[in-house]
Amino acid sequence: MAKQRRREKGSGSIYKRGSVYVAQVQDGWKENGKPRYRQVRCKSQAEAVQALREFTSLLVQGKTIPNRQGHTVSSWLDLWLEEHIKVNREVKTFEFYRLMVEKRIKPYLGRMELQRVTPMDVTRLFKAIEQDGATANTIHAVRRTLRAAYGVAIKYGEAHENPVSKTFAPKVRREKKVFFTAEQVQQLLLALEGSPVESLVRFTLATGLRIGEVTGLTWDSVDLNQKSILVHSQLQRVGTKLILKPLKTEKSIRTMPLVGHSLEAVLKERNRLEVERYENDLNLVFLNPWGRPFDPKYVNDRLHEALERAQLPRTGMHSLRHSAATFMLMAGLNLHQVSRFLGHSQIALTSNLYGHVLDSAMRESAEKLQESYGVVTI
Repeated sequence: MAKQRRREKGSGSIYKRGSVYVAQVQDGWKENGKPRYRQVRCKSQAEAVQALREFTSLLVQGKTIPNRQGHTVSSWLDLWLEEHIKVNREVKTFEFYRLMVEKRIKPYLGRMELQRVTPMDVTRLFKAIEQDGATANTIHAVRRTLRAAYGVAIKYGEAHENPVSKTFAPKVRREKKVFFTAEQVQQLLLALEGSPVESLVRFTLATGLRIGEVTGLTWDSVDLNQKSILVHSQLQRVGTKLILKPLKTEKSIRTMPLVGHSLEAVLKERNRLEVERYENDLNLVFLNPWGRPFDPKYVNDRLHEALERAQLPRTGMHSLRHSAATFMLMAGLNLHQVSRFLGHSQIALTSNLYGHVLDSAMRESAEKLQESYGVVTI
């Protein structure tokens, strides 16, 4: 009888153990110098052969072999949220990912094996949630969530590739930014007289700060001698509480001048605090009528009331930030300066949002230059 030829090292093997078939392949070496094997139990010989082919293909490509006895999409997402997101990211980020997982991903992919999900499966997920009424922004959010979860899975050997990377989400159409003209701002300020958010709105229009940065401004960040403020924190809702949190990036931390409306708003609040003598545990500059931190919903509700009185389009506080940025550019500030005022992480973001305003300002400047030469523009 001819002696059976021995398999080459690393080519793998299949053997039967009881009622199951085991596919086995060598995957590197242990610290003690002995070979390390990866095994997977299969219900049939055909399934074992397929598993062995997958293992061998991954080894040839230099990829990590995942744990075939591992997670479903649902179990991995739960683990990813608890052990990787909850402990390393902000509460709002965790809640955002958790919402995408529970409401959008699990109902469609939850029961599938994590490593067997294909790009086509992910594409079908996008189509399904779109049919359920999801917007393009929501689909992009689902894609970011699933892609991030698979990134960690690959790192820990629970998956060998990221199926999300080979998919495309629908294009998001940027909504046109709402901003007010100088005349409209005057109408709004008249309608705000006596409103609890009057100082807050004036300050926002003068500085372009985000609502959380304005409501989170503290007195120890205000230098009335130098007439400047240091923007380094934001007021944020966590659960049922409003708390102060540091800004996310270093470029968001910035020093800004106090002039005109912004200085008047701060001085008005200082005088109010001296009269009212609120406890003000967070040492905030802007407080609601009861001496407590401003809730964003309350601020927007009061703004909507003023906009209605002024017969202006209904919009939120963020539009005041856009208005401030527009006025800065029209006043002659360059993109770099405006980017610093707004606390953008990259000047490209400022350019994408407000480049059209800069183009308009440049055209006006060019026309004035032509007029100075006595040339009529058409």
